[in-house]
Amino acid sequence: MMTGVLLGAWGHWSAVLHELDVSGGEFRIAGIAAIHDNDGDTPAARIVAEHACASGARIESDPDALLRDLHPDFAVVSARPDRLPRLAALAASHGCHIVCEKPLALGIPALLALRDAVLGAGVRVCAMLPNRTRPALAAAVAAIRDGAIGRPVLLNARKTYKWGKRPAWFGDRAAYGGTIPWIGIHALDFIDAATGGDPVAEVCAYHANLGHPSHPGCEDVCALTMHLASGVLATASLDYFRPDAPVPHGDDGLRVVGTLGELTVDIERNCAVLLEPGHDPRELPLPAATPYYTPWLRALPPHGTPATPDDRTLRAFRLTQEALSARDAADSGHPRRPAP
Repeated sequence: MMTGVLLGAWGHWSAVLHELDVSGGEFRIAGIAAIHDNDGDTPAARIVAEHACASGARIESDPDALLRDLHPDFAVVSARPDRLPRLAALAASHGCHIVCEKPLALGIPALLALRDAVLGAGVRVCAMLPNRTRPALAAAVAAIRDGAIGRPVLLNARKTYKWGKRPAWFGDRAAYGGTIPWIGIHALDFIDAATGGDPVAEVCAYHANLGHPSHPGCEDVCALTMHLASGVLATASLDYFRPDAPVPHGDDGLRVVGTLGELTVDIERNCAVLLEPGHDPRELPLPAATPYYTPWLRALPPHGTPATPDDRTLRAFRLTQEALSARDAADSGHPRRPAP
C-alpha cells in the first residue's frame, strides 16, 4: 500500500482523494495538514475532518512535522495558489512525489525555484490537470493522432465558469495569481493534448474585470492568441460569466482545424464531432472514462529512490510557465516568449 498526506484543504483535493478511495485499497492518506484557506467552518474543513476520521489519518497543523514523522510516498498539495510552491518544495525536500494543484507557482522565479527543488530531490510532480482523460477529449486526441483531420493548423479552446461564491482573496492578485494561471492553464492543456505537446513559442493576451468590481484582482474575461513552436496557431477564451442557470458550473470546449477536416469537442456534454470533406458530421465513439492520478502513482519509483523527470513532471512545469507568460503578456500589453 502506498501512503500519502494531504497538505491543504482548498482546490481540487477532494477529486484526488475520491479517486484514491475507489482504487481498491492501494492508497491511504495517512496524514492531513489542515491548512484552511477560507474563514470559519467551511465544507472543505468538514470533509477533511470526516476523511481523517474514516481513514484514521493524523491531523497536524505543521506540514513539516507531518512529513518528517510519516515518511509518506506522496503528497497531495492543494492549497491557496500563493501557498503551493512552498508546500510542494517542502514535500520534495522530504522525498515525496507530488500531486499538486495548479498553477505550480504564481511567478516565473518561484516556478524555477520549485523546479530546481523537485529535480534536485529526484521526485516527480503531477499537476491537477485531469481533463485529457475525459472521454470526448480523449477520443478527439486519438482521432487526431490517427490522421483523421490531417495536420492541425488552428485550435480554439474555451473555458467558462459561473461566478458563484468566490472567496474574498480571489480579489487579491498576490493570493489568487490571476485567472489565466488559474483556469487558463486548463485551456492550454486542451491545446497541448490535441497537438501532442507542441509548446507555445509566443503569446499575446488581454484580460479585464468587467463585471465583478468586488474582486478587482480577479479577471473575469481573458483572451489569448498563441503561436506554437511548429507554426500552428491557437486561441483561448476564458470567462466567469456563465449564467447562474440549472446547467453545469463550467462549459469546456475545443475546436481543432486540420488540413483534412475539423473536430469539435464539447467536454461537458461528452461529445466529439468530426467533419470531413464530402461527409455529414459524425460523432466519434467515446472510450470509457479512465482515472488520471492512480496510474501515475502506481508507476512511481519507491519512496527515497531518485526518479528522473517524467512527461507529467515536465508538462506541469511547461504549462505553468506558459500560463504565467500569458498572464504577464496581458499585464504588460506586450507578447511574451515562454523560455524553453
